[in-house]
Amino acid sequence: MKIQLSITLVIALLFQQCGNIKTPNHFSSSDDTLIIRTEKHKGDGLFTLGVMPISFKDTGEQFSNPVVFPKQVTNIERLQIRSDFKSPESHCVDIMNGVINGKNIFIVDENNNKDFSDDSVRVYKAINWNLDDDLVKCKFIISDGHKFVNDSSWIRIGIYNNEIWCGRSEHFTADFIINKEEFKIGIIDSRLFGFFYGIYPEAALISRNTEAKDTLYEKDIIKIGEYLNLQGNYYRFDNITNNGNYITLIKDMDYVKKTGTQVGMIAPDFICKTVVGDTIKSASLHDRILIIANSCGCGGDTISTQAYFDIRKEFSADFHVIRLDSKIERGSDGLQIDISDNFNNDIYKKFRNEYCSRTCYVIDKYNRIIDKFPTSEWRHNLPKIK
Repeated sequence: MKIQLSITLVIALLFQQCGNIKTPNHFSSSDDTLIIRTEKHKGDGLFTLGVMPISFKDTGEQFSNPVVFPKQVTNIERLQIRSDFKSPESHCVDIMNGVINGKNIFIVDENNNKDFSDDSVRVYKAINWNLDDDLVKCKFIISDGHKFVNDSSWIRIGIYNNEIWCGRSEHFTADFIINKEEFKIGIIDSRLFGFFYGIYPEAALISRNTEAKDTLYEKDIIKIGEYLNLQGNYYRFDNITNNGNYITLIKDMDYVKKTGTQVGMIAPDFICKTVVGDTIKSASLHDRILIIANSCGCGGDTISTQAYFDIRKEFSADFHVIRLDSKIERGSDGLQIDISDNFNNDIYKKFRNEYCSRTCYVIDKYNRIIDKFPTSEWRHNLPKIK
C-alpha cells in the first residue's frame, strides 16, 4: 500500500513539474526576456546578401588537413572556409578549383569527409541573384557557444565582374507566440565569410498573425541593440548564439528616451566640419528637417553621389542636407563632410560607421529619426516627408 502511494505521489509530482515547463517559443507579455529558437532556411529570404571575391591557393601550401582530390582534374587549387573562429582550423568547408576537358570547374566537399572524389563537379556560371538553384549545400562542424555540433548551410559561388565570388546564402526565421498573438522574425548576418553569427546580425519582423510582409525596407531591419515593437512593448535584439540557433530579446520600457539611428529614436547629436572648413553642430540645425545622405563610390558607383546633389537641388530650400563621403573635393560647396578627416569621427561613428555606406537618414525638427532608406531611393521616400 505504501509502495503504491509513493508511486502515485511521484507521478503526480512529475505531472506538476511538466505543467510548469513552458512550451518552446510561447511567452507571456509579462516576460522580460524572450529566448527564441530559430530555424535555418536556404537563400536570403526577404533580405539581401551579397558575395565576396575569393582566392584559391596552390595545393603545395599549408592547410589544416589533407584531402583526396579526383584524378581527372588538373591545375588544382584549394580554399578553406573556416566555419567559425571558436573552432579549430580543420572545422571548415573545403573548396577546390581546377580544369576538366578545358573547362574551369569547382568542387565543394559537401559531406565534409575530406574527399572531393565523391562530390559534384560544377562548371562556373555567372551569378544569378534571383535564383537559389545553384546554391551548394555543405556540412561542417561549428560551436553552438557551448560545444561543437554538426551543422550545414548553403553557399553561392560563381563569376561576377570576371572574378570568382563566394558567400554563404542562408537566413533564419523564428516563429513565436506572445499571449495569443503569433509573430515571425527573420534573421541574417551580413558578414559573408564563415558560418557563424554575432558580428553583423540583423533582424526584422516579417509577419504578425495573418499579416505578412513581402518586402523588407531598410527601416524595417534592426541591428543588435535595436528594438522590435511587439504588442506595444519594445524588445531589444540582445544577442544571437554563435551558430544562430537562438536569439534573445529583452523588454525595455524606456525606448522613447533612447538615442540611436533606428526610426523612432532620438537622433544622436554631432559636430563636424565641412570640406570648406565650416564647423557644424547638430543643435543649430533643428529649425528644419535634416537629411543626412551617405554616398560612396565603391565599385564605380556614381548613383549615390548624384542622389545627394539631386536631393539638395530639390529640397535645400526647406531642408538641411548633409552629405557624408570620403575624398570629397576640397572647396566643394554645401554641407559636404569628408569622413576621412579625423575631426569628423563623431558624425562618422553615429551616422555611418563603415567605409562604404549609402544610407540616408531623415530627422525631424524634434530631433527624431523619422525615416531611413538607401540614398538612391530618395525620389520614392522624400516626397512623403513634410
